Amino acid sequence: MTHGQTDLRIRRTHKLLQEAMIALIAERGFDAITVGDIADRAMVNRATFYRHYEDKYDLVAKIFEEMVNELINNMKPQQKKFHVQDPENPADIWVQLFTHFAEHADLYRALLGKNGSSWFADRVRDYAVTVILERKLYHDRLFGSDKLENAGMPPELPVVLLAHTLLGAITWWLESEKSYTPKQMASWFLSYGLYGYAHACGIDIPRSDGQCNREEMIGD
Repeated sequence: MTHGQTDLRIRRTHKLLQEAMIALIAERGFDAITVGDIADRAMVNRATFYRHYEDKYDLVAKIFEEMVNELINNMKPQQKKFHVQDPENPADIWVQLFTHFAEHADLYRALLGKNGSSWFADRVRDYAVTVILERKLYHDRLFGSDKLENAGMPPELPVVLLAHTLLGAITWWLESEKSYTPKQMASWFLSYGLYGYAHACGIDIPRSDGQCNREEMIGD
């Protein structure tokens, strides 16, 4: 068997196992399925499964790595830098991100939805936090590093909140199967990330000296 044929066979096996896992998650939930279940559904033996993956968690981890690599490789060079602009005209990187999740909706819906893997959701969220922190997206590119000295909370917390928001938006979008476009989702996510909950709800909170008017906010 040639090298090309071997690679094709490996890719086919991976695809069968991934599709089997997705179907089983939808039926039973991630926690309830076993390696044996996945192998049986894919119509391969357990030995074949273990030649490719250590366990079901390793299968999920490898899927995530493949998806991340695909997302990065498919981006144009200028898209690999996170440029934040007017939410009404989201940068290509954000549209590309939501497009990626839309193109693999069945996979992400299964893994992130109510029957999915909390371990996988944590992995995605942690990855988002790491990327944002490394690129200092939410700090330096938006407000300038000098503004961090006046921050009202630990610098890591806004990043964690943003990552939770991103994952929540993606999960809601995929599970609800709304016909919103990737560009719409990117626009709404950026609007929320840049201006917060009140702005997203259409609430104009008066500000004084750069601070929220608490009495106005709570209705006293």
